[in-house]
Amino acid sequence: MRKLDNWLLSYIDYTRNTESAPLFHKWTGLSMIAAALQKKVWFKLGRIRVNSNLYVVLTAEPGIARKTQALNFGDEILSEVQLIHRSADTTSPQAMLDDLESAREEDQLPSGELFSHNSLNVISGEFESFLGQKKDNTKMLITLTDLFDCKQRPYKGRTRHSGDVTIDSPWLNVLAATTPTSLANCIPPAAIGGGLTTRILFIWADRDGGKCPIPEETPRVLELRDLLIHDLSMIRGIAGEYNFSPASRGWWINWYNKYEQLNPERLCKEPAFTGWYSRKPLFILKLGMILTAANCSKREVAVNEFELAIEFIEEIEGTMANTFVAVGRSELATDINDVSKILRTHRNISEKALLSIVWKDMDINKFDPVIMTIIKRGDAKRMYKGPDGKSGIWYHWIKED
Repeated sequence: MRKLDNWLLSYIDYTRNTESAPLFHKWTGLSMIAAALQKKVWFKLGRIRVNSNLYVVLTAEPGIARKTQALNFGDEILSEVQLIHRSADTTSPQAMLDDLESAREEDQLPSGELFSHNSLNVISGEFESFLGQKKDNTKMLITLTDLFDCKQRPYKGRTRHSGDVTIDSPWLNVLAATTPTSLANCIPPAAIGGGLTTRILFIWADRDGGKCPIPEETPRVLELRDLLIHDLSMIRGIAGEYNFSPASRGWWINWYNKYEQLNPERLCKEPAFTGWYSRKPLFILKLGMILTAANCSKREVAVNEFELAIEFIEEIEGTMANTFVAVGRSELATDINDVSKILRTHRNISEKALLSIVWKDMDINKFDPVIMTIIKRGDAKRMYKGPDGKSGIWYHWIKED
């Protein structure tokens, strides 16, 4: 029997007195539940099976929001649960398929039938290391895109050890962390808005959870850790089909008919996310199932679980575009992002001081078009007097955060 009223809320409580952004802990917890459900659990959407797997990428500037710490807390819990398979966080498509082929388990469904599946989890503190450099990672991007849908038919690929291989029932769950600059190094600009990026939930944070000089391992923390491991093992034991409740079926039909992918009032207006919005209903179904599993052992997803799923999704929508601030077809995209961060931090800075910061990365021939681009898009303005009234060239950040 499970010992916690709600696994996700208890996990959030377990990670409370740490410095990672609370949003990172929440989505790490959701990914851990998905990892335990595996392919042996699915949501029945008429003739379609919706699987529980997620591709979650925690994103923040370097040293901000404690991304890796959040991953480590989740990994510590997940590693104590038996029969959950992991792939290395630095790998190749062939090596990952080797791991996927080896991750074969059989679980008994409520009908008594044995269900075979190849369910694999990836936890990567450096998404760039996992994906590889964009000059030679096309195969990995395509493989991840193909595996996201966890199709019912076998997946054919080439592994490192076995050569050509057929994986009968593939399922892949990914939790990773990155920075905008690292993402720019591993995803080609042409890939933004299609393929893999439309299947990823990008979780952005620009501040941590507050200072915590010593994250104490109190008796309550140790007790919660044991309870979380126990109940995640119980969630690992769930197998079979989830469905609508009578009320949520009508609610879903009404919501879906009103949903508009191209709604001009959507929270993320970045054109690159139009493809992502085509999958928003799918993410809601996945989260509804995950939240139900976190809460109880029933197999019907109620209206309140779907409403909470929408709340979670909309909490991250408005800031998703921050993930790609350093990605662009322009060779200056990364430099513009870096100089903008400096201006935003200082609010007012002299040109002399700014050049003293960036001179190792750009000469004056590159600096001029970078700063003019920032000025012309209305993020900053050039002034000829500083805050103290002294003459000189100064830059003042004016964009509202």
